[in-house]
Amino acid sequence: MKKILIAVDYNPSAEKVAETGYTMAKAMGAEVTIVHVITDAAYYAIDYSPIMGYQGGYTAGTMELIEDIKKEAELFLAASVKHLGDSQIKTVVLEGDTIDSIITYSQEWPADLIVMGSHSHRGLERLFVSDVATHVLKQSKIPLLIIPVEDK
Repeated sequence: MKKILIAVDYNPSAEKVAETGYTMAKAMGAEVTIVHVITDAAYYAIDYSPIMGYQGGYTAGTMELIEDIKKEAELFLAASVKHLGDSQIKTVVLEGDTIDSIITYSQEWPADLIVMGSHSHRGLERLFVSDVATHVLKQSKIPLLIIPVEDK
């Protein structure tokens, strides 16, 4: 394995996911890319033309909002690289559906392994909350290492 993709979100468990993936990559001498997905950021960038008198809630400053969201994601990934102590780690902020973005990027890069966390959901939460890792596992043709993590 020469390329390992680590997908992280803003959950505190991302530290465990990043550290585990990075340790594995270093043991194999693999290249590492850490990704974070901004879900549907483009949706907020819609510039509504007046429709039946409705102008839309995000017409002024929308592009600045999107840029702020991207900048924060980039800062988060930069902090992750600093935490891991390896300036050779590549970072990428992806936009769109989380599952599709991870799978598409993992194929385009192309990754040999995807590392991500799986949040544990209990009771009724399982019915209403999707686990991204489960969907990536079902759709990806690339091996997946799922790190079990607890939501904090």
